[in-house]
Amino acid sequence: MKLSMERKPFNEFWMNCMLNQAFSIAVSVEPSYRDAAYLNIYRYYPWEAATDKDFRYPTIDTLYYLDDPARFPLSQVIRYIEPGHFRSKETVLEEIRAMLTGGRNLSVNVDLYDWLPGSMAWKKFHWYHYSLFNGYDKERGVFYVIDDTLAGYEEHEVPEERLLKAYGNSEYNVNPGYLGPAFYVYNLQEKVQPYELKLSEVVENAERLARELGEFSIVGMWNVDSEPEKKQAHLTYGLVGVNIICNRHIANMSLLHSMREKRLIGEALYESLSSQLGAVREGWDQVKDRFVTGDFERGRELALADDLFAKEKAFWTTLVAGA
Repeated sequence: MKLSMERKPFNEFWMNCMLNQAFSIAVSVEPSYRDAAYLNIYRYYPWEAATDKDFRYPTIDTLYYLDDPARFPLSQVIRYIEPGHFRSKETVLEEIRAMLTGGRNLSVNVDLYDWLPGSMAWKKFHWYHYSLFNGYDKERGVFYVIDDTLAGYEEHEVPEERLLKAYGNSEYNVNPGYLGPAFYVYNLQEKVQPYELKLSEVVENAERLARELGEFSIVGMWNVDSEPEKKQAHLTYGLVGVNIICNRHIANMSLLHSMREKRLIGEALYESLSSQLGAVREGWDQVKDRFVTGDFERGRELALADDLFAKEKAFWTTLVAGA
């Protein structure tokens, strides 16, 4: 018997594992929440590498969803994200099937080393996260998950044996100090209201972003070690951060498209903003390519990043003035 939750992957751009799966659920329930993903509620911040606290890199954080969930747009769809624990390792498969049969939106902690072929971590390094389950086929002994690989964010088939191995090696099971649960369940609101994109909210965040970008500093970041093994690890971490920045600008372009379609901004302002944002996107794509190919020169990339932050500040300033 095959069971499907019929959730469609939200794969227009990448945020992080929890946000992409939350928007996959929300947009499948009410398509208007696609605009909520475009909303410019983000900030830049310096992040420390998980395995090397001395290596810092710039990335993006989405506001509210962790520190103030009531202000996060998806609170109108997702009532509560409930942490949970399996009864035992022997009952994991039957418990997952039971939750999916009951229509529960389930996300399980796994180790990416043994999770999905074609992912950045597959058989290369251990990296832990939560993966969204979308169904199962008991006769074939497989589960269906929505997750990301280098090919994109899509549904994948995972055999039972691989699931048990990836869960068995998850941070929940191997790190005694880990405080997270074995899984999360997304509990939905009984009635979901459509989402409305508001110009006032976009402008308020644009003003904040322009202010924060004027203060953000990249000093001390991307200090890539010359030793080969450390260098590769540092480039990988840096790539993760830059990739999220590149994806956020895909979202910003979608935000402009949606604002134009809803007639929140005029054609002239749209064309001006699209041109400015295009230059920002092109620059970050160039930085990303250099991390991917290893053609990384720290001084050059820092100077380019500083220029791109200034261009993004000008972009948001133009939006505020025009709107």
